[in-house]
Amino acid sequence: MAPNTVWYFAYASNMRRAQVEQRAGVPAEEKVARLDNYELNFDKIARGGTGTANIVPADGKVVWGVLYRLTQQQLKALDRFEGVPDHYRRSEVSVVDEQGARIGAQVYLARKVRKGLKPDRLYLQRILQGAEEHRLPADYIEQLRKITPA
Repeated sequence: MAPNTVWYFAYASNMRRAQVEQRAGVPAEEKVARLDNYELNFDKIARGGTGTANIVPADGKVVWGVLYRLTQQQLKALDRFEGVPDHYRRSEVSVVDEQGARIGAQVYLARKVRKGLKPDRLYLQRILQGAEEHRLPADYIEQLRKITPA
């Protein structure tokens, strides 16, 4: 990996390449990966009372997403969009790429959560677009389609 770059694991609307490019610039590299023993939920409080994506530890569950290789400057640009440090915090996780290699990656975790929230319909569509764009596993995309929006 090039010096001064990091892997960022996107699991929600940032899976859409166009969104990452708009917010942080063109990634040096991207690939599909999975995060074992976590699950996707929508417990991060958003404007209007809907939920935005977050991941939480959950034995036996899997979150699929996209790894983007970004410069530190690009990651800091994403931090601003994600509301670091007030709304999300960055953490290091170990993901597995499609070739089975373990890779350390930065991920955003929600700071303030509330159970029972549902995602906005448009937000959920963006997540699905990113999943389809990167051809995440069909069963995972089907799980995403079954999520009931607010």
